[in-house]
Amino acid sequence: MGFFDGRAVPAEHEPDRPEFVDLGPAGSGHGDDGPPADRYLPTVLPRVAQVAEGPRVRVVFTGWEVWPEEVTLCLQIFWRRRRTDEVYGDAWYARPGAGALRVSLRLADGRRVTTLDESGERPLTLREYGTDPGGAFHRPVRLLLSEVPDDGPLTLTLEWPDEGIAETAAALDTSGLGEAARRVVEIWPERSGL
Repeated sequence: MGFFDGRAVPAEHEPDRPEFVDLGPAGSGHGDDGPPADRYLPTVLPRVAQVAEGPRVRVVFTGWEVWPEEVTLCLQIFWRRRRTDEVYGDAWYARPGAGALRVSLRLADGRRVTTLDESGERPLTLREYGTDPGGAFHRPVRLLLSEVPDDGPLTLTLEWPDEGIAETAAALDTSGLGEAARRVVEIWPERSGL
């Protein structure tokens, strides 16, 4: 006898038949929204370093999520005091204008990319995606870099005038990113060629 045998099950109306959507060909599932998270489990490389601070805010780099051809730079923002006015509100860091958070990366080969670059303007892009709402005094920020950088010095530069953070640079550890890209787990390998 099973645990649920003999238990009363509430009467339900006949549900509508479900509709289904199939995972499409590679390259069609994520577009500009973010990394190919429907197809791969990224390799996570934790790294923890405070990269900027203001009078009431701290920005911490927590590591990389490595995809087959891209990487996510993971930041955490912590406040001890936040603004709550309509202008700032929930647009806590991406508010349009001169006071917003700006992020730039300089790769080992000298190329630079920023969150202010228009997408499509350059082959190398850095864009925010899928940010979790976090809590009242904490927010994660995920920035997708459109390629896996080579091992070597990578400089993160932040500026956030609204939070009193002057232009601040920090070196990020990129060791192991190439190897991590080779260890990404493909969830549906049988659909790769479709």
